[in-house]
Amino acid sequence: MNPETSPSEQEASKILIVDDEPRNVRILQIHLNAKGYAVCTAEDGLEALDTIEKENPDLILLDINMPRMDGFEVVKRVRSNKATEFIPIVMITALRDTRENRIKSIEAGADDFIEKPFDSLEVLARVRSLLRIKGYQDTLAKHNARLEEELQMARSIQEILIPQNGVQELSGFRIASRCTPEMAVGGDFYDVWEIERNRLGVFISDVMGHGVSAAFVTVFIKTILAEFQELVENNPGYLLEILNTRFNDLISSRLFMFATAFCGIIDLGKGELVCANAGHSFPFLCNSDQQAYYPIGDKNTGNGLGIWRESVYETVHYPFDRLSKIFLYTDGVYEAKNSQGEEFTVERLEELVSECASQPAAQLIANVSESVDTFTANCPKDDDLTLIAIEAAG
Repeated sequence: MNPETSPSEQEASKILIVDDEPRNVRILQIHLNAKGYAVCTAEDGLEALDTIEKENPDLILLDINMPRMDGFEVVKRVRSNKATEFIPIVMITALRDTRENRIKSIEAGADDFIEKPFDSLEVLARVRSLLRIKGYQDTLAKHNARLEEELQMARSIQEILIPQNGVQELSGFRIASRCTPEMAVGGDFYDVWEIERNRLGVFISDVMGHGVSAAFVTVFIKTILAEFQELVENNPGYLLEILNTRFNDLISSRLFMFATAFCGIIDLGKGELVCANAGHSFPFLCNSDQQAYYPIGDKNTGNGLGIWRESVYETVHYPFDRLSKIFLYTDGVYEAKNSQGEEFTVERLEELVSECASQPAAQLIANVSESVDTFTANCPKDDDLTLIAIEAAG
């Protein structure tokens, strides 16, 4: 059986005929019913819009010259409605003014044309063709809807893994954060955990790329971090080595992917920050004896996770007292672009953060977020964006 004329396809296809001449309507209806199509009718443009809303037809055969509202206006309104914008529309035109009406119909958004007096075989051929295209569109729309549902579920899962945006207090610290994936899910990940009172662990990473593939890797990182974070209270470099080994064995050996990461332990009792870096953007630290934030680390940070299995990560120490603050971020912040293609830059970020040295963590995150959003305006961001600021509470 020819799939273009299969009864199962036609029974599911509803066609709206809009014409103020009953004879034309009757002829079209007879031919379409004979091929198994369901048919509904309307005598003018206003009635057509009402019928479209109620019946949700799969295709519209639309006369141009009608009372109350002509076919051009009907097409414009159908196309302007998100619920109906993709319904195929075939304009029925008179032979004497075909060229002018074809141009106006195309401008309005029509898909095809039939000339009066029309040939029934031509009508059926055009109907079959457009319904086949609409079938492809409907199938694609269903797949997209299912994909969107799956992405939202993945986003919900990732939101469980990552602390919520905003401000939280943990182990004598106040943590302010903003994590915004470029898509529904992303490759940025961070975590904070209590070791003991006034002793806090912090981790931030940025997986290569963004979207679903990068998001899956963040689940892997979270799993390894949760397994080993209690074993490396004073040696963040060792934790990064474990992550790097697992990353090479399970991810990089099969996929060309890597991640940057920074891990730190903040101890208010000892007044120090112990940390290690795996190719991540330099955090900014503000101590009580400093008037501004300054980047911590040097140009020789360790390799990113997954680049070389034998990588070693140096654990370094910095002073951190109750008046100190630390600011961490991913490269999506300083690589954000405006409409001219100009990047926000690390230099602009450092200057901005330094200007906020006297502000609490929450205000710092708010100011940086606002500045980046203002800089990029309505331009879509090309990467995930994460900001974290940590200070002693109270």
